[in-house]
Amino acid sequence: MSSALEVVSDYHSLGTTEDRYRLLIENITDYAIFLLDPTGKVATWNAGAKRIKQYTAEEIIGHHFSTFYTEADKERDYPATELKEAQIHGRFEDEGWRIRKDGTAFWANVIITPIYNPDKVLIGYSKITRDLSERKKAEDDLYKAYEELKDSEEKYRLLIGGVTDYAIFMLDPAGHIATWNEGAKRIKGYEANEIIGKYFSKFYSRDAILQGYPEYELRKARTDGRFEDEGWRYRKDGSAFWANVVITAIYNSKKELIGFSKITRDLTEKKQLEEQLYRINEELKESEEKSRLLINCVQDYAILMLNPEGLITSWNVGAQRIVGYAAKEIIGKHFSVFYPRAAVESGYPQFELAQAIENDRFEDEGWRIRKDGTAFWANVVITPVYNSDKRLLGFAKITRDLTERRRNEELMRKNLELVRINNDLDNFVYTASHDLKSPIVNMEGLLMALAEDLGPESQQHAQILGMMQSSIATLKNVISDLADITLLQQGKEKPEEVSIPGLIQEVKESLRELIHTSQARIQVNALDWESLIYTRKNLRSILFNLVSNAIKYADPARTPLVQISTFVLPDDTCLLTVKDNGLGIAESQINKVFALYKRAHAHVEGSGIGLYLVKKILDNTGDRIEVESEVGQGSEFKVYFKPKPSLS
Repeated sequence: MSSALEVVSDYHSLGTTEDRYRLLIENITDYAIFLLDPTGKVATWNAGAKRIKQYTAEEIIGHHFSTFYTEADKERDYPATELKEAQIHGRFEDEGWRIRKDGTAFWANVIITPIYNPDKVLIGYSKITRDLSERKKAEDDLYKAYEELKDSEEKYRLLIGGVTDYAIFMLDPAGHIATWNEGAKRIKGYEANEIIGKYFSKFYSRDAILQGYPEYELRKARTDGRFEDEGWRYRKDGSAFWANVVITAIYNSKKELIGFSKITRDLTEKKQLEEQLYRINEELKESEEKSRLLINCVQDYAILMLNPEGLITSWNVGAQRIVGYAAKEIIGKHFSVFYPRAAVESGYPQFELAQAIENDRFEDEGWRIRKDGTAFWANVVITPVYNSDKRLLGFAKITRDLTERRRNEELMRKNLELVRINNDLDNFVYTASHDLKSPIVNMEGLLMALAEDLGPESQQHAQILGMMQSSIATLKNVISDLADITLLQQGKEKPEEVSIPGLIQEVKESLRELIHTSQARIQVNALDWESLIYTRKNLRSILFNLVSNAIKYADPARTPLVQISTFVLPDDTCLLTVKDNGLGIAESQINKVFALYKRAHAHVEGSGIGLYLVKKILDNTGDRIEVESEVGQGSEFKVYFKPKPSLS
C-alpha cells in the first residue's frame, strides 16, 4: 500500500495544469487519440484507443499503424496513401473498416493531421479515430430494407411516408422528382405540390449546376448501381445544410431503368461538430495548454478534476454555468459542497469515490446543490485517473444538469395520475347517478301516497307538496344529466342520419310544458341542411339543452323568441345556430358558461350541467361551439359540425 504522502507526491508530480489536462485526454474513452512518428509508427496511446482497438500501450507503441487495416487496404498500400494525403492537404479524413486486436472489424471515422516543429519539419501525425459501427449498421439496415421493398409501391409508401429524419423520394429516369415524403418536406422545406415534377438540381448550388454535378451523380448511379456523396445542399428558403446523399438506380424486371431512389440526411450538426473538432485539434496540436481551453469551452457539462481526497483542482465554464461558482471560489474545496446535507452526513460523496475506484467508473443521478442554494437533478460520472504505475492521481468528474428532463418525467406521472382520478370520478358519478334513481322513485311514490292520505287536507299543504315535487323533479334532471355525461365515455351508440326538422319537433314536444308556461315561440328559419350523420341521442341532447336554456334565460319583459337555423359554410362545415332574445351573457362570463355547474344568472333555476354536456359531446367528436351575446339583447349559440363521411 502506498502512503498518503506518496499519492500526494504523485499527484503534484504532474506539474503544470497542461500536464493535468494531458492526463484528461489520455483517459478519454470514446475517441482513440494517439500520435504517429513520421514513418507511421505509433508513439502514444490513450484509454480510448485501448478500448476501441483492444491493444495496450505496451503491445502497440512502436508498431506501424497499418496493423489496424484490412489485408486488402494493406495490399494497395492505403495507410501510406493516407499519410501522403494528410501532408499534401494538411488534413486527411476517411471512413472505412478497421481491425481490432481480436480480428473483428469496426467501421471507423479517421482524422489524420501532420504535425510540424517551428522549423516546418515534419515530426509526426495526430490520429483521431471514432467507432461508428452502430451508425454504419443502421445505414446498411435501412438500405437493405429499401431494396427489399422497392418492388412493392404500397410497402414503399408505408415505409417511407412517415419517416421524418430522412428525405426519401423517387426521381424519374431524367431526374425529375416523382414522390416526396415527410422527411423531405421537413429537411428541404418544399411541399409535395411545390416540388414534384421539378428537376432535382433545385437543391444544388449554382456552381454545382454549371459544372453538371447533378447529372454526374445520376451517371455514376447508373454505372455503379449506387452513388453516395456528402456536400452542401440548399433548402427552399435558401439556407444551406450539409447532406449525406445516396442515389440508387432502380430497374424493372426487364432490366430497364425506371428511375432513382434518393435518400438525403441532414448532417449539418455532425459537420459543424467535426469542423469544430478539427479547428480545436489544430489549435491544440502545438500546445497542451490549449487542451484546457477545449475543456473550458464546454458549457453544457461541468468537467472538473479532483485530487485523491476529493478536493477540486480544475473548473470549466460549464461547471460555473451549472453550479454557479467561479473557479477562484471553488478550487481547493471538497466536492461534497455540491451535495445535500443528508447526503454529506451519510458519507455519500466518499462512497462515490470508493465505487469509482472499485469499478473503474461511477455513474449516478440525484439532487445536487448550486451556489445559490437551489437544487438541480444531476447525472454524474466519476472516473479514477492513474499514473503509469497504477497509482491513483485523482478523479475526472463530469456533471450534466437534467432538471428539465426530471421535471417533464414528474409532470408525465402527475398527468397519468390525473387521468386515473378523472376516470375514477366518472365511474363514481355513473354509479351514483344509477344508485340514486331508486330512492328518487320511492320519494315520488311516498309523496303521492302522502297526498292521498291527507285527502281534502292536502289543499292546506299544497304549497309545501308542490315545492317537494319541484325539488324531486330538479334532482331527477340533475341525475339524468350526470348519467348523460358518464355515458359519453362509453360510446355505445352509432352515428345515423338524423332529420333536423323531426328532431326540432321532438325537442319541442319534450319542452311542451316549459314552452306553454313561458309562452315562448320556437321559430325555425330557412334550413340550408336538414339532416346530419351523428349519434341521435347526442344531437338531441345538444338541441334540447340549447333551446331549453334559451327559454329559461328569457327576459321577463319580452315574449321569449327562439330562432333555429342551419347553414353550410364554404369549407362544407355544417353550422347550427340557436338565437334568443333573452337576458344575454356578460362578457366576463362568456368563457365560463360551458364549465360544470356554471350559470350566467344565478337566479334562474337550473343544474349548471346542460352547456357543459353540450361542450363535452362536441369535444369528443372534434366539433365545437361558440357564443355571441349582449346583455339585455340576447345570445346566439353557434355549433360547428365538421364534414362527416356518408354512411354508404
